[in-house]
Amino acid sequence: MRTVVLSLLLLVGGALTAKAQPDPASAHPSAADLSIRWGGETNQVDNGRRFRASFTIENHGAAALGGTNWTLYFNFSRQMAPESVTAPVRITRINGDFYKLEPDDNFSPIGPGDRLQFTVEAPGSLIKRIDAPAGFYVVFADGEGRPTPPAAVSDVTIEPFTRPEQTTRGPNDVWPMPTPAARYAENTAVSTRPPEAKGRIVPTPDSVDRRPGSFLLGADATIGYEKGLAAEARQLADGLAAALGRRPRTTKTDSAAAITLRRAPVTPAAADSVRDEAYRLAVDPDTGITITGTTDAGVFYGVQSLEAWLPVAAYRVPSPPVAVPAARIVDGPRFDYRGLHLDVARNVQSVAAVKRLLDVMAFYKLNTFHFHLTDDEGWRLAVEGLPALTRVGGRRGHTLDEREHLMPSYGSGPNPAPEASRGSGWYSRADYLDILRYANARHITVMPEIDVPGHARAAIQAMEARTRRLRAAGDTAAAHAYRLRDPADTSSYESVQGWDDNVMNVCRPSTYRFLSTVVDELRGLHETAGAPLPALHVGGDEVPEGVWAGSPLCDDYIARTEGVDEAEALFGHFLGRFQDTLAARGIAMAGWEEVGLEEADHRSATTTPNEALVDENVRPYVWSNIWGGGTEDRAYRLANAGYDVVMAQATNFYFDMAYSKHPREDGYYWASFVDAKAPFAFVPFDLYKSADRTAMGRPIDPDTAFADRVRLADSARTNIHGLQGQLWGETLRDPDRMEYMAVPRLLGLAERAWARRSGWATINDTEALRARRADAWTAFANRLGRRELPRLSVRHPNWSYRLPPPGGTAADGPLKANVGLPGLPIRYTMDGTRPTATSPRYTGPVSVPDGATVRLRTFDTRGRGGRTVTVPTSP
Repeated sequence: MRTVVLSLLLLVGGALTAKAQPDPASAHPSAADLSIRWGGETNQVDNGRRFRASFTIENHGAAALGGTNWTLYFNFSRQMAPESVTAPVRITRINGDFYKLEPDDNFSPIGPGDRLQFTVEAPGSLIKRIDAPAGFYVVFADGEGRPTPPAAVSDVTIEPFTRPEQTTRGPNDVWPMPTPAARYAENTAVSTRPPEAKGRIVPTPDSVDRRPGSFLLGADATIGYEKGLAAEARQLADGLAAALGRRPRTTKTDSAAAITLRRAPVTPAAADSVRDEAYRLAVDPDTGITITGTTDAGVFYGVQSLEAWLPVAAYRVPSPPVAVPAARIVDGPRFDYRGLHLDVARNVQSVAAVKRLLDVMAFYKLNTFHFHLTDDEGWRLAVEGLPALTRVGGRRGHTLDEREHLMPSYGSGPNPAPEASRGSGWYSRADYLDILRYANARHITVMPEIDVPGHARAAIQAMEARTRRLRAAGDTAAAHAYRLRDPADTSSYESVQGWDDNVMNVCRPSTYRFLSTVVDELRGLHETAGAPLPALHVGGDEVPEGVWAGSPLCDDYIARTEGVDEAEALFGHFLGRFQDTLAARGIAMAGWEEVGLEEADHRSATTTPNEALVDENVRPYVWSNIWGGGTEDRAYRLANAGYDVVMAQATNFYFDMAYSKHPREDGYYWASFVDAKAPFAFVPFDLYKSADRTAMGRPIDPDTAFADRVRLADSARTNIHGLQGQLWGETLRDPDRMEYMAVPRLLGLAERAWARRSGWATINDTEALRARRADAWTAFANRLGRRELPRLSVRHPNWSYRLPPPGGTAADGPLKANVGLPGLPIRYTMDGTRPTATSPRYTGPVSVPDGATVRLRTFDTRGRGGRTVTVPTSP
């Protein structure tokens, strides 16, 4: 095979290794004839400030890829420098992460069997396969210059990341690369605990008093309940069916029921427990099981604890009667807000996938589902009277004018059909009502997010399409009724994600008409479903500098609006005006931390609380605490100022972050690597104790690193409303990936949000605290590996939770292996093949034959395997 290697040196010299070939406009290879290979070469360009990557385009067809009439499109989250391209091609960023690659005037055709290689540079670094460009497709032109339908290039290879210059982000990156030996050493500290030390319920109850004996729960058991608790009784009956082999009968009249649900005040021992959701679970060997809750929600949480209290084996092979250990459990949550956020704007998740997530949230006693429905890349909720929001804003596919749908993002590809792309799709009114009712039955409040005024590109483009349609129909007044853009605006800005047109114009009356319409739609849906809507999350984040400065509409608005004297003041003014809209409808405003700040720029290291909104029931969700970044105390500054704060810190609760630095462990890592331990290790009232390493892996001494940071005032502790984990959607390209990123981290979040403050969290000596925390994590990890994940595998057989890769060593003796969540099976092979569910199970050191290739893999109890690990057998 001949190779066309194009480099900057060759271009300067004017020499090309391939001869120019005829380029008939009507002949070209098909997309299936093309292959693309991409690799990260080094992150050490310009002293670690830039990376260099390689592209290879190979032609396997019978016709040449000519010098005109084709364009390759793709998505890439880094901003490539066009001048760095070492080939006669033009790479242009269209908007956001959407790129095109075209031949320039000096391009020589790529003949059959030839390939074109070149490099390109960009600021930053990349260390994982998930960092690679995605969604490649090609558009050819016919002999008349008309574009042909776009076609995906499916033969795409990502080169492995193996060399230090590929896996190190720069000179400051000291975060170690995970190896089997390093994992083995780390896992050794997570010693196996005896069964009685593991605990039986996650999150840990406030008090558990074990009693002698057990109550035998038979297949003929019935569930009695007080009036109004029928839904909780049905939930329990459904949950027990798997353990008893049949669904128990529920009744309001059977006084001899094996299980009784009732309401009465319950007071946990912990002083900071939330009484409204408290419960008492009593298992008596003679009289049966009683669940008492202060409220219906308390009864529901008692139901979850009873199901968790049952032996895991009962779920695997139902064989009633089930021996339920006698006990008296009194429990209540530490925080009344325990949330999980899911972004469906970047990649859509089905109604079924959302329900599966709600099931797991409910079992671990999370009570708020933060539903991120809109963003730049997608609008996912049907709104009556505004069909363009979903028809245009809810679809992504090939387009250069976005008249019919949005451009591709995050590798969503050229086809705008929802069945063809996770970038397209939305929830109908019926879908949303279904989700609301499902969540409400599980005592989960759905808090929708409509992200404004930034992150609003999908809505803006959809309303532009509406404007064009109605204007063409001659209805000019209606055309502008919901428009969100000032067409004369010359403002120049760029969002964090690279968009230059994603901020609503807050000076148009039509913007507020649009928002009122959307809010009223949501309020009506929640009322129809009988589901609460106490707050709407308005986003309010990442509004870039420079917006509205070139808008004539805003110049006029500023001139006639008291208290607004410049474009920079419009952000706070908009929030106040939108807050009034919500308050008039009995809805509180929630938003990312910027809603509580005077600075709209989240990148500012300073934090000045916006005093004007403190008393307006506005709730900031604080995420920006990157260790060493200067904003670690932002949550405490806002809480001390009087805001009701939800802690959503990226370093511990961003579940879109990669679990580890390993190149095949997908996820982002700009905040940190967030392993299963990170949510568990969070200390809400002294978050500095949570800091171990910077995002680049450098050790942190909290006593010195945060000496000048603001502390949480004792009087402001009640202003910490709760905790929330975030599942951002950029990399969640299917439900399996969503579930993988959520669990087991979700369980650590639940533990910190519900369980009383841990004893280790009160220790002020850093080394002593870390030692006690490690002991506590050992117990929790054993509980996850031996009880929680095996039970999840039975209750939700298809749930794709993360199976941690094993650690192993065999370089100086027999094979030794372990796993970070003890109890999960490890299987091995010695012949280099991938271990399967029938491969030998590791139970202790194994001799390694000469020349063997040792491979390990963690499994769940149903035979699903995790990532395969190859263990070196020589030093």
